[in-house]
Amino acid sequence: AVDLGKRHGLKVDVLDQKDCEKLGMGCFLAVAKGSHQPPKFIVMEYQGGKRGAAPVALVGKGITFDTGGISIKPSENIELMKYDMTGGATVLGVMRAVAQLKPPIPILGVVPSTENMPSGKATKPGDVVRAMTGKTIEVINTDAEGRLILADAVSYAKKLGATRVIDMATLTGAV
Repeated sequence: AVDLGKRHGLKVDVLDQKDCEKLGMGCFLAVAKGSHQPPKFIVMEYQGGKRGAAPVALVGKGITFDTGGISIKPSENIELMKYDMTGGATVLGVMRAVAQLKPPIPILGVVPSTENMPSGKATKPGDVVRAMTGKTIEVINTDAEGRLILADAVSYAKKLGATRVIDMATLTGAV
């Protein structure tokens, strides 16, 4: 994302775990807890159109590997769970196209990126997490991680001024 931004003139901010903690992204961080890999929350900005115009936000699920967390998935085809980041990858690709096409509107690309892994630190079914909005959510199934990370991603996009959000996510195997 950083390289893409440099090559195509996009503003890129990559929030780390401490940044996300300060912002109160409890849902995103609850998913990230099970992984040894640090979470990254990617924000890309394209400034097109009138100054001060509300941006359109593209929000993509960036789960780089999804085991299901404590609610672990069956082992059959689990190697394909690296594709649970296709929503996030799509946002990166669209932001590249946006930078090249230069539409007359501001556009945000938001990609919450982490793994969903089981570990001694992982979120458990029954845990209650607090979203960036302040609302609490009881986690029943840790394999519903997309809804959690997107809750904080949509909230952050709204905090940055977005009034329209396009969500790109693989939220179920049926999709």
